[in-house]
Amino acid sequence: MQLLKKAIAEGITLNVIPADKFKTDRISVNFLTPLNSEKAALNALLVKVLGRGTKSWPDMKSLSRALDDIYGTGLSDHNYKRGETQIFGFSLGMLKSEYAVDETDIMSEALKILSEVLFEPALENGGLRTDYVETEKKNLIDDIKAKINNKSGWALERCVEEMCAGESYSVSVTGTIEQVEKIKPEELMEHYKSIFKNCRIEIFYVGNADVDRVNGLIKNLMVPLSDGVKVPALSADVKRKADNEPREITEDILAKQGKLVLGFRSGSVLEDPDYHMFKVFCELYGGSPTCKLFENVRERLSLCYYCWASNEAFKGIMLVSSGIENTEKDKAQAEILRQLGLVAEGDFTDKELENAKLSLCNGYKEIYDQKGSLEAWYLGRLLAGREDSPLENVDKIMKVTREEVMQKAAGVSLDTVYFMHGTEEADTEEGEDEDVSD
Repeated sequence: MQLLKKAIAEGITLNVIPADKFKTDRISVNFLTPLNSEKAALNALLVKVLGRGTKSWPDMKSLSRALDDIYGTGLSDHNYKRGETQIFGFSLGMLKSEYAVDETDIMSEALKILSEVLFEPALENGGLRTDYVETEKKNLIDDIKAKINNKSGWALERCVEEMCAGESYSVSVTGTIEQVEKIKPEELMEHYKSIFKNCRIEIFYVGNADVDRVNGLIKNLMVPLSDGVKVPALSADVKRKADNEPREITEDILAKQGKLVLGFRSGSVLEDPDYHMFKVFCELYGGSPTCKLFENVRERLSLCYYCWASNEAFKGIMLVSSGIENTEKDKAQAEILRQLGLVAEGDFTDKELENAKLSLCNGYKEIYDQKGSLEAWYLGRLLAGREDSPLENVDKIMKVTREEVMQKAAGVSLDTVYFMHGTEEADTEEGEDEDVSD
């Protein structure tokens, strides 16, 4: 599977991922911009407001009916970050036209709706509708509050905020409650106009339709931007090593469990030719059902309810997250670090290494089963200046040696220890299962 690229205009690219196993097509329009504390909330709110209605279909009911009439086409918005790049926009999921029982050109009709969502939103007095803006502000604030109530996820975010203070990566893609509350419809309208001038636009198509035809339809979709857009520089401030001795931050929460997050500078980013070696290390250490952290910190020593490692491929960060009893904080932290040291020393079996490789490769093979996963893979590669496929990485992963895993483990350095200390006032934790590893 080879990614195909078609230049639509300056700063606008169509990326085609050939895939013939699906009965549906996927098209997404992605706006890429440097992550910025002043604009993150505006971007998050904008996609929600644009999805409320258009010139021809001015409310959600009529817009939904129009999409349903095109064989149940789905329209969804997205907003996330990769490293220090914010990515927001819309995705279409639609039945292939060949399966239509009539002569409906499903892709063409779906793109007409997407065109209005992007370029002809529902307006009042020349601006975005105030009622839509205020409703979506409330919804976004509710989303932020829900995120705070998820203690495991919130502990991860708080660790990143402390660890990357002063770095763009610390910025939340939803913005803060205070930032959202201050947004006025007039400000959001001005921001809406600016995104077409100041964002790189990457469009993805996943399917097996004729490439030239898809290219023609996308060019027609982007006619309002035929002169191109200004392409911002997209990069991440990567620290390969922790600067100083690890910082320790403790905060109290109303919960029975404590949450311990260790933030590491991984020493590796996706741009590195040997990044697959780091992935094998991370899987062996804390990413698979048979990893060192699960087998030892949780199962053998019963120091936590869950314990796992995740990594940010573009920023070079690894986070180890665990749910613990408050009294087990020091023991859990010491064992997490001890297991890291053991991996660096080569204290793992050939079977453990093989299991980590197989777990990682199975995950890569499953990417081909979901159109969204394929798009996410190649969008990430695009940001890193790479085009290698999941299967190409499977071959590399199976060749990783014990010494290479040890080398990657030795390159990891502890930066920040964040402990969310649970108080005993709360009987339960809303929206959270205490044993999330099962």
